Amino acid sequence: MVQTISWADHCRMKWTGFSYNYGWSRYVVLFDGWIAKCAMAVPIVGYLILFNDSISQHISFNKLASENLIGFGVSPIARLKCIYFGLIFLGSANILYRLRRPFVFKIGTNQFDYVEKALRHFTASTYIDIHGTIRHEGHVTLHGKYYDAEYDDFLDDALGREESDHRGEKSGDWTAAKLKYEHLLRSILIENFFRNNVKRRYSLTACIVLAFIGYILLFIPSADLFVKVLVVSLRSILA
Repeated sequence: MVQTISWADHCRMKWTGFSYNYGWSRYVVLFDGWIAKCAMAVPIVGYLILFNDSISQHISFNKLASENLIGFGVSPIARLKCIYFGLIFLGSANILYRLRRPFVFKIGTNQFDYVEKALRHFTASTYIDIHGTIRHEGHVTLHGKYYDAEYDDFLDDALGREESDHRGEKSGDWTAAKLKYEHLLRSILIENFFRNNVKRRYSLTACIVLAFIGYILLFIPSADLFVKVLVVSLRSILA
């Protein structure tokens, strides 16, 4: 007998999956793309150009969209204000992202970039710190469920075993240990990235909201101009 899942259980499962994976890496493109980065200069450009009466009153599309004849849509001044405030919201989202982003995003904005850069640049002490955090706070993914015995073997090969060599110094080969235990190090780094990726979710939500409002405000003048050009083109074809 096939057991069916109720609509409420289905929604609950979807929400559980969403809340578990709700992290910065999925949305960073919204508030850290080139548009959002350039938008931080808008306060200066806006006051000098967009709200300059001598310039804004001449910005219209009378020839392209016959705005002086069409009796609907957004006015040129309102369109400029939408662009201005849209870029302000995007710039604010980018600034908030840079202030509140988890530390791992200074290394890479997605799991792949973070792991590859960390494998090249992290030292043994960094892995020791990350391992300590994982074991203290508990693992949140299967990648964090690696064996401590294997981790201890990695440290022995990287830093030197307990027994000393004939010169009284510990012998260790960091490069060889990284190659030998790369799968272990990747598991540690993936666990660490995911753990930090889902932190500061209130700040993430604020960044998404600011960016969403910004893109909506930028979309309004674009859609308005598109509709006007389309109407004018259709009139000329059907006339």
